[in-house]
This record gives sequence, C-alpha cells and structure tokens, in this order.
Amino acid sequence: MRPAESRPLAIIIDDDDVTRMLVRATLLKFDFEVLEAPDGRRGLELMEAGPPDIVLLDVDMPGMDGFEVCRRIRDRWDATEVPVIMITGMNDVDSINRAYECGASDFTAKPINWPVLGHRARYVLRASQSARELRELEERQAAIVRAMPDMIFRIGRDGTCLDFKDGFRSKAMLPPGGFVGKSLSVILPPGVAAALARAVGHAIDRGEVQSVLFQLPMDDGLRHFEARLAPCGSDSAIALVRDVTAQKRDEERIHRLAYFDALTGMPNRGHFLERVDGELARARREDRRVALLFLDLDGFKRINDSLGHAAGDELLKSVAARLKENLRAGDVMARPTARDAAMHYARLGGDEFTILLPDVKDIEFVKMIARRTQSVLSRPFTVDGEEVAVSASIGISVFPDDGDDAASLLRHADAAMYHAKEQGRNNWQLYSRSLASRAAARSSLESELARAVKEGQLRLLYQPQVLAKDGRIAGIEALVRWQHPERGLVLPEDFLPVAEQNGLIADIGEWVLRTACRQVCEWQRAGLFAPRLAVNVSPRQARAPGLFRTVSAVIAETGIAPELLELELAEAIVVNPDEPFVEEMRLLRQLGVRFAIDDYGSGHSSMNTVRRLPIGAVKIDRSFVRAATPPGDASVTKAIVAMAQTLGLDVVAKGVETVEQRAVLQAAGCPRLQGYLFGQPVPAEMVEFMLRTGRTAGAGAGGRGQAGGRVPGSRQPLRQADM
Repeated sequence: MRPAESRPLAIIIDDDDVTRMLVRATLLKFDFEVLEAPDGRRGLELMEAGPPDIVLLDVDMPGMDGFEVCRRIRDRWDATEVPVIMITGMNDVDSINRAYECGASDFTAKPINWPVLGHRARYVLRASQSARELRELEERQAAIVRAMPDMIFRIGRDGTCLDFKDGFRSKAMLPPGGFVGKSLSVILPPGVAAALARAVGHAIDRGEVQSVLFQLPMDDGLRHFEARLAPCGSDSAIALVRDVTAQKRDEERIHRLAYFDALTGMPNRGHFLERVDGELARARREDRRVALLFLDLDGFKRINDSLGHAAGDELLKSVAARLKENLRAGDVMARPTARDAAMHYARLGGDEFTILLPDVKDIEFVKMIARRTQSVLSRPFTVDGEEVAVSASIGISVFPDDGDDAASLLRHADAAMYHAKEQGRNNWQLYSRSLASRAAARSSLESELARAVKEGQLRLLYQPQVLAKDGRIAGIEALVRWQHPERGLVLPEDFLPVAEQNGLIADIGEWVLRTACRQVCEWQRAGLFAPRLAVNVSPRQARAPGLFRTVSAVIAETGIAPELLELELAEAIVVNPDEPFVEEMRLLRQLGVRFAIDDYGSGHSSMNTVRRLPIGAVKIDRSFVRAATPPGDASVTKAIVAMAQTLGLDVVAKGVETVEQRAVLQAAGCPRLQGYLFGQPVPAEMVEFMLRTGRTAGAGAGGRGQAGGRVPGSRQPLRQADM
C-alpha cells in the first residue's frame, strides 16, 4: 500500500506510443505519477515491484491482449486494490461485457475524450478507495461480531424474530433454527416475551436503546440474560442478548464477601451494624426496645494454640451452627432482605459473636436468651475427633437505655462482656454506666501504650541465669518494662495482654530483640564475657509469618553471634504448631539460634512433642519449683530434668527464691537456675557490674554467685559447653 500523502501511481499499458504519450500527458495534469509499458508482459513486470493505484489498459495488443492482462491482474489483486480502466477501439457490447467479465473497473472507447479521461480516472480511483474502506469496515465489523459473546437478534415490531446470530462461545437458548421466523411469545416464557416485546416497541418508537434483564431455565440450571435493544429502521430492532450468569454469580459472591463471614456464613460486622441501624429505626417509630448480646468464647485461645488454627476454625463453625440451630433465628443468609421475627446473628471476628433481639418486651426475656445461649454452648464440641469444651462470657446492652445507635450499643455490650470475663467467665452481665469508666480506662491504656512504643518509654531489664554447680552466670533473660511518665514502672502482666490483643506486641517484641542483642554486643566490645541471651517470643509473633526474616535481620544488624541467642516460646505454641512456623524454627536453628520452652509443665505439651521440634532447652515452671520445696514433693521436677537430659536438652528452673529450693534442684540434677535468689531483673549497667565484679545482684539474699566467666580465685573461662 502506497503512502496516503503520495500522488497516485498509474501504469499505462498500450502498444501505441502516441496513445501512451497522450494518456500520460492527461494523467499528469490530474496529479498522477505515471509509468508506461508497451505490452502486457512488461506491464505485469512493472507491477511486480508493487501494485499501482490504477491501471489504464489497452484491449487490442499483440501477443497478450488486454483481456488476458486484466485476468492476470485480478488473479492477484481485486478491483478495490487495483482498479483497471480498459481502453478499447471496439465499440461493441460484447467487448464491453468481456472487459467486465475479466475484472475491469471501467472502460472507455476510442476515440478518447482526453479531458474526461482524467476525471474518469480520478472517479474510478475514488470509487475503489471507497469500496476498499467499506470492505475493511465490514471486515472489522464482522470480526467484532464474531468475537462478541452476545447473541444478535433482529426482531420485528410484531415480535417476530427476523434474523439470528449466535454469540462467541455463548450458549444459545435454542438452536438457531428455533428462532428465525417465530414469535417471541412462542419461543420464550410469557413474562420474558412480553418484556422483550415492550422493549422492542419502545426502541422503535422512541429511538432509544432499551435494556431488559431476564432469567431462563436451562439444562444446567437457571441462567441470567441481559438484552439491549436498539432501533433498526422503522419496523424492527436489533437485540444484543448476553449471558450474564457468571457476572450475577460474581456479584452474589462479592455481596457475600462484603456482608457475610466467609468461615461461618454468618453476617459480618458491617452487615450486622446495618441490620442494627434498621431495627433501631423501626424501634424509634414503634416505641419499642432492642437488645444486643455480645459473646466472647472462654478458653478459645487455649484450644487454638493447643490444637491449631484449623481446629479452631472448625470449632467456630460448630459454634455458629449450634447458635443458629438451637436458638431458632431467622435465616438471614437465605433471606437477607426479609424481616426476621426472632433474632439476628453475626460473627464480628475471631471468637466474637453477637445476637440482636429486635423486639424486647422486658429485660427478663433478654436474660432468658443469655442463659439459654450459655446452655447451648455448654455441651462439648467434637473437633478432629476430640471433645472440647468452651463457654461464653456475654455482655448485654439495651436500646434506648444504653445507647441510641449501633456503635454505642456494640461498644457498651463489649464493655459488659469484659466485665463478665472479670467476674470469672462463663456468665452474662448487663451494661451499667460504671462499666464505661472501665472501658475508657482500657481504651486509654491502649492509646498510651501505642504512644509509649513510639516515644521510647519501654525499658529493658535483665535477670541472670546461673550454673547450679558453682553459681557462674551462664545466661541472662531480657524482660520488658514500661516506664510510664505518670504511673511509674508498669509490669508486663499489666500491658502485654493488651499489646497481644491490639497487635502492638509485634513492634514491642522486635524492639526487645534488637535492643537486647545490641546490648550483648556492647558488653563484648567492652571486653566482658557475653552470656547467652534469652528473649521471649509472644504467641502472636510466633504465629505470624516472617519470624526468620525478622530475627536474621536483627542478627545481621547488631552483629550478635547467633549461638548467643535463645528464643523462649510459650508451651501452648509448640503443642500443635503450624508447619510454616516449624520451618522457620528449623531455619533459625540452622543459623545457630537456640529455642527454649518457657514455663514447661504448665500446658499440655509432652517430651514427645518437644522431641519433634528443634528445641534446645526447657524452663521448668515456677509452680514445680515451689512444690519441690521441703516438705513438698520434688518427684515431678526430677522427672522433667531426667527426661530432658535423656533427650539432650538443657534445663533451667525458674522462680528460685530460697537456698532450700536451690539445694533441691541441685540434688535433682537441674543444671541452670534463675530467680530472685540470684538477682532480680536489673538495668544493663547492673548486669555490667555483675560481669565485671563476679557478684550477682542476689548475693545479699544468700545467693552469692560468680560472674564474668570465671570461678573465684581462678582464670578459668566459662566454656560454650557450660552454657
């Protein structure tokens, strides 16, 4: 194809030199570029370099005549690509017909009217260009139609299907022959046919596109269709019909994701709050009361930690099913727009559920529902073939007494639920205004803790671990405290549970790890013995992905030797750990990091459990240490020490406070001890003093010990094996 901005190229094929000269002169006046050929063979050779825009061809030539040349041109190019004007001296109808049969676009007879010839060439050229553009347009439209998923109908004003084309990969409602020539009322259900007939009439009369949504039963179930109708002349309309079943299903899926909990199928928080707002609006109009129950499962975290998240999810589904089945609520999932007469449920997240009672006659009815809910949940659940028991702490708020909107009622029911937890769990509590101050205090604590993390109010203290045989410092445990600007020193049991719930524990845990590792490296740079560092890892940190990435990054940043780092895990974490967490443990162990189980014996793990994991030590829970104090029984402690040593595990006894406890533990063969007898948690500078002087902070309590990596009176270093 020649560039659009260039002059059109014409090839003149004629054996008469004078005729070629005159044709050339004429075409040049009409702004053509011109090439000449004295015979048909030469003309075809010129065209091998590329087709011209137009050919002027003499009919009567020696050798290959014009008819044969035209046929050969048409073998390669059609009339829209290379138009041909045949010049004939035979002014007879047969020659003209023969010219057109060979593919000529036009003809002119001799003698030639030269001024007219130029216009004729321009006209033929323009006509061929228009035909070419029209063909290209038709091809594009045909390609679009072939690729369209829509079925295309032409429907007459009377509802008769005049034409039909199936859509690309679409499933037609009937075979193509089942449409053409038939009325919509014959081939479609009455309601659908009537709707489409009305749309056809509106499209024709108003000249506007109409849209109709309808459903049809098909072999594979109910399918959804959308028809868009546009006028086509004065007596018919074109209907594009698309199968939108997948789109409808996606919309339903999105709706469920937006409004329903994926695990239990219950309405989620957003849907529930909308439902509460609707019920409150009705309650205001009808002057009635509405109650909201907030349920939190007691002991769910223990089950989740001990049996794993998959088992926890199964339990949540069972709880949801039992609530719906036994309290006989309306099926809000199947009828999301219907008014339910009884109650509405939702799962807000985690192990929190809510029940809305839209028509409360008196408070005794609400109390009865709370008691019945606790009774329903009191029966054991079966999860993975095991029976597990949970209970529920329930908080109750009532409109209009306890709040005038959904957010207030939910917040106050939540406060009442926490009060139920404080009262020993497995009970229900009504909201009272006195609870508001407690909720405000908790909220204030959360805000202050977030600010404490940002402003650096957290402090690290360190408690020594000593070798039972000679009192040398073998390790230290890093312990976090909160130096509140107004409350003073806040203990971890007062703020770490809040941090665990609101997610701040991850930031706090990483800060503790980094700060403690950096401190050990500072002691090393000062020429002091560097004891093994024990750092606690919270359950939330352990369950979240990225533990290996975080710990390895801190090691690289601070330069601490991985062998000096010991991560302490709660016993519940290792009972049934997730495989990704186990893999991260293995990677860290390969790096040199050691793991210890904290408070061993307080949970449900066994030595067999420990054996399957890369655990290097167990820390005996302080309750066993207290129980072993004379005249107590030390048999359990001795058994733990013996089993651990059989598995090649180190053992640390926590909470050693008296000389008698130390003696019992030494006799039991416990190699390492930790407790107030050897030192309370102290700042880093006190630990440095211990390491320099060889005296622990607990020496005044009868617990004189050595530090700095040597036995008194000797220069013997503390070996790695002793650690």
